[in-house]
Amino acid sequence: MDLVGDRLFTPRLCLRRLEDSDLPLVVEWSYKPEAYGEFLTPEKLDVELVRQKLKCGILWNRHEKLFLIVQRDSKENIGTIHYWQKPADTNTAVMALKIALSHKRGNGYGLEAQKYVIIYLFDRVGFRQIQMYTDINNKVQQHCLTRLGFELSESLVYDDHQVQRTGYLYSLTLDRYLEQPVYQYHEI
Repeated sequence: MDLVGDRLFTPRLCLRRLEDSDLPLVVEWSYKPEAYGEFLTPEKLDVELVRQKLKCGILWNRHEKLFLIVQRDSKENIGTIHYWQKPADTNTAVMALKIALSHKRGNGYGLEAQKYVIIYLFDRVGFRQIQMYTDINNKVQQHCLTRLGFELSESLVYDDHQVQRTGYLYSLTLDRYLEQPVYQYHEI
């Protein structure tokens, strides 16, 4: 799987580079608790700071990318998926997903977006491990991570935009990724 220009295509989604014209929507989402559900904390982004990060390439480079998740059929923006290289371990990426439209949750869009970003990170970028944090009560995301081959690494307290959460760290190694049928067969 390749990134085509600044887009990654899945069967139902287009994951694309954030553009300046997307900033009002992404900033609006960042203040809406309903865009985060009960398991994430609103980021409360500053539009000018995000604009500067976009201009400087901080949110789109080999070690970090912020994708806008767009439904291919309706062209509706439904969320974001973000990965970055773990500072202490250059072989590990950390991913974060947000389906910002609550009526789009539970339709498999998050699973699909995560699956194809994982394929991209292992097959094209060359990471050897991917990690994701999830709230201890976010059973849907935990089930999704298990379906994608992640293993529970540890239970911990972590910082989610200055809110302390109790949760889990899930990890997927390259070796385990290669053993997972979900990455070989693309029904979603």
